[in-house]
Amino acid sequence: MFIKLNEFMNLEFSWYISNQLQDWIVSKKPFYPNLEECIIWVKDKLKREGSSYELTKEDLEDIEMAYEFQTSDVKEIKTLF
Repeated sequence: MFIKLNEFMNLEFSWYISNQLQDWIVSKKPFYPNLEECIIWVKDKLKREGSSYELTKEDLEDIEMAYEFQTSDVKEIKTLF
């Protein structure tokens, strides 16, 4: 298991947490969380792991990309109707 640590030994947003976030999003199907709930989930996850890491703009973009990817089937269905 790989966890990215910064110079202060704090957990950062990484592919590891991104994968956990995507698993969490999928577990909520068909009642997916919204993007804000996903960001809160990541912040809470970092806190639970004892990290004081602050999400960057790039992290937020990665969270949004993961959210869009995992919820794309809902958007496709809505556009069909």
